[in-house]
Amino acid sequence: MKKTQHFILLVIGLATLLGSGGWLWYSRYAEKPLNCIGSMEWNIGSNRFAGTLSFRMYNNEGLATITGKLYGRNTSDISRNIYFIYTRQHEARVLQAMQVVKTFADSADEADINNTLPGFYRQSGRSLSLVMEEYKGAWIFASSNVPSLYCRKR
Repeated sequence: MKKTQHFILLVIGLATLLGSGGWLWYSRYAEKPLNCIGSMEWNIGSNRFAGTLSFRMYNNEGLATITGKLYGRNTSDISRNIYFIYTRQHEARVLQAMQVVKTFADSADEADINNTLPGFYRQSGRSLSLVMEEYKGAWIFASSNVPSLYCRKR
């Protein structure tokens, strides 16, 4: 009887140890969904874009939504969704645009867009490399070591 009780306690102890170790590993190393939104302003030459950019990423797939006003030769609205896949390269994520979907509200002039927005937000097949660091409950996105977006968690 004594041996049976010790064996049961040993099995319970091992199960607790393995369970808590597995939970700790998962909570520390498993990928968590990224869902954030930030305000942007780009000034390139005489063109300017002001609006919002949101990212949703999980399991090597994602969606970027960009909306705002483009001030170029004409003032127009931008509203589009960029569906992408990504890979991790050390601290960076390399995003590859799979499909760019303009919404009905997107009235931007193509010449102004081509002179202002990075290729990733304009057409499928283009890539974007971003370093993403978590900072005080938000994400800092940087491109070429230059911070480009403070993305608040949703």
